[in-house]
Amino acid sequence: MSEIYLRLADGPADRLRPAGMALPGSSAVIRIPAALTESLRAAWHRLRCSWRYSAALQELRALDARTLKDVGLNRGDLEAIAYATARRGAFGRFGAVRIRRVEMADHPRCVQFGRLLHPEDVRLRFGRPAALGDGDTFRRLLGLDDRKIETIGAFDVSGRILGLATVAWVGPGTAEIALIVRSDLQRRGLGATLLAHVVKSARSAGFRLLVANIDDGNLPIRRLAQRFGFELSANSATSTLAQLAVGS
Repeated sequence: MSEIYLRLADGPADRLRPAGMALPGSSAVIRIPAALTESLRAAWHRLRCSWRYSAALQELRALDARTLKDVGLNRGDLEAIAYATARRGAFGRFGAVRIRRVEMADHPRCVQFGRLLHPEDVRLRFGRPAALGDGDTFRRLLGLDDRKIETIGAFDVSGRILGLATVAWVGPGTAEIALIVRSDLQRRGLGATLLAHVVKSARSAGFRLLVANIDDGNLPIRRLAQRFGFELSANSATSTLAQLAVGS
C-alpha cells in the first residue's frame, strides 16, 4: 500500500520541505494510507456533485412554465434532471444530450450535421444560401478556427450533433449569438436548451449584453427570444435586432 508521509515541524520557525528531506528536531510522522486519500477524493467528488445538483435545481425551478414547455421538461422531473445535469451534463427532453464546446476534432460531425439541414433553415440562419455540407464552408461560417467565436453544440449519446449555437465577441462586454437546430429535430426544445446554456455561459464569462439578428421570417426564433426576455426592435426591412442584458 502506498503512503504519504507528512513530517510535523517542532516549532513555528520550521517550514514545509520536500518529502524525504530531514527536518531538524522533527520526529513525528503522519502516515496517510492511499485508501484514505481515495476516500477523500470520493468525498470531494460527492460534495461537488451535490453543489452542481443544488445549482441546477435552483436554475430549473426559476424557469417559467412556457420555457419549461419549450425545453421539454415537466416540473415533476426537475429533481431527476438536476441530478443528471450534475452527473453527466444531461438536460431536456432528450435526456442524454450533452452541451459542450465544439472543437476542430468535431469537424467531421459538423459536416454531417450541415448535410442534414434544410436549405431554408440555412438561409434563415445566415441570411443567404450556404453549402454547410462542405467542410471549408462550414468551418468559415461557424468560426471553428476563429478565436473570437465560440461554437457550442448539443450532442447525443453517440456523438452526433443535434444543434449548434455561436457566441461571437463584437465589442467590450457584448457578444452576438445565433443558433441552428437540425431540421428534423426542430420544435422539440433543443433551441431553448442551447439558448439557456448560452445565456448562462455568457453571464459567467462576464458579458453584459447579448445581441442577435433574426430574420423576420424566422418566427420560432423570434418567439423563443421573447420568452427568454430579449427585447426586439426593427433592424432592417427584413431582420429584427434582439437584445438581452445579462450582467450588471
